Amino acid sequence: MKKFIEIWIGVLLFTSQISAQERVDSLVVAKIDVVQTENTLTFQTSVENHGPYHYVLDYLLLIKKRDENKNLSVNQQKGKFTLEPDGFKNLSSTTINQVDKQQITALLFIRDEIQNKLITKDSVHLQIFTDVIPTETSLTVMKGIVVDETKTKIGRDFYDLFYSAYNQLPDPYDFIINISELPYRGLSSIIQVRVDQDLITEFFTNPDETYLKSQVSDTFRRLTAFANYRGKIKNEFTY
Repeated sequence: MKKFIEIWIGVLLFTSQISAQERVDSLVVAKIDVVQTENTLTFQTSVENHGPYHYVLDYLLLIKKRDENKNLSVNQQKGKFTLEPDGFKNLSSTTINQVDKQQITALLFIRDEIQNKLITKDSVHLQIFTDVIPTETSLTVMKGIVVDETKTKIGRDFYDLFYSAYNQLPDPYDFIINISELPYRGLSSIIQVRVDQDLITEFFTNPDETYLKSQVSDTFRRLTAFANYRGKIKNEFTY
């Protein structure tokens, strides 16, 4: 009986160590920001440490571009760095030309070099359509940007389902969609979908695929209503 108790104590300690490490890793946040000029896109990457630990890390930035003929090109940047407690680090930036009917995926991976373990990542998916607007100065409008800021597997499952459906639309929305995830009590979290500062929808996470698909459908319904309302307001102020 004594051995049985000792074994379970060891299991509980090991489980606690894993949970503690997961909480530590969740304090390191990777970020890709996209800056648009008239003809170019700049991907600026950074990482922030919200905890009290010192890290020795390396990063890998992948920029995948696919043109309308399905030709694929990949650009990568990588490097090593240290991250102080409560520290912030700019990593690298890459500028590319905007091309009509181009799909771009930017992936940033942050790895703990000592443990040889991926601890955080970020991604941005873009689908570009260049429309010329008849004004005094012609502008290029970028469509199809979806920013992934989910943190858990369930959040990423929702994002993947949403983006897969969004990628099938013949005409993407002409605004940036941000999908983020906020922690909640226990192991649950809240998914939020925003356009600029406007909250389109939010819901509690649930691993059930049917539930996630229903939330994807509801999100598209709300986004379409928002796009129609936004277009109506824009037309009212066009003279």
